[in-house]
Amino acid sequence: MNNCDIFNYNHSSEIVKTDLYESWICRIEKGKAKVVFEQTEYKLATDTIFFVQEGASFKVLSSSRDMQMEVLVFKEALMNVVYSLCGAEADFGELETVFWTDKNIDEQYGRIMAMDYELLKVAVQNTNLIARNKMIMTGLVHLLLTIYNASDISSETKQSDNGKRSRMLLNHFFELVSENAMTGQRSISFYAEQLCVSARYLFKVCKKETGKTPKDFINETIIGEIKNALLTTEMSHQQIADRFGFPDQSAFGQFFKRQEGISPSEFRKMYK
Repeated sequence: MNNCDIFNYNHSSEIVKTDLYESWICRIEKGKAKVVFEQTEYKLATDTIFFVQEGASFKVLSSSRDMQMEVLVFKEALMNVVYSLCGAEADFGELETVFWTDKNIDEQYGRIMAMDYELLKVAVQNTNLIARNKMIMTGLVHLLLTIYNASDISSETKQSDNGKRSRMLLNHFFELVSENAMTGQRSISFYAEQLCVSARYLFKVCKKETGKTPKDFINETIIGEIKNALLTTEMSHQQIADRFGFPDQSAFGQFFKRQEGISPSEFRKMYK
């Protein structure tokens, strides 16, 4: 599968980012557009270059009749390599919650971002280039580091906004886990889709804000409900396995023992 591509849209096109595992780098070639990024609306003019990260929602709401828009699309597999090449010293938490354009950062970084875009476009378009993948990755690393360096300007405000959004996301995640615990829903992808973010983004927010993974919270909540069923009902282990969506009693017993270190039978004998 190709890890990058280029698309061109106009006024009559429906432009919406449905794949939360893609990153987009875009340019308004001509005209104007009103877009929504993470529930916030922005007005964009000709020659605006902007970055839509994986996990972020984006849609063009309306545009002038002469609007033309170019989109460079990069898949998650490629972006994972790019993030690793950027270095551990670069904290990209800020970049994932801000609508970055070459017009809302310092002018010198805006010019660099525009040059980065042109180089990326050449590499994406020309499939016969020698070391094309390296050129694309180098260009992406440079663009991300340009944005990261630009983010130092008014970073205190951005960190505050970032923290607020992270807390809201986690609160919604915890609510969803509680609501679905009785069904035994243990898929991180399920919750990520409900929250309109990528599984990778949900993992990063959970780990950064709490030190735990989404799977930790899911399993802890389900185990809590299972313990309650073991201690307050006369349900058999098979009935509990069925209620919480396990394929059979054996899978239920293995899950419980991995989490608690003892079997469901031993737990019932000890505490009931």
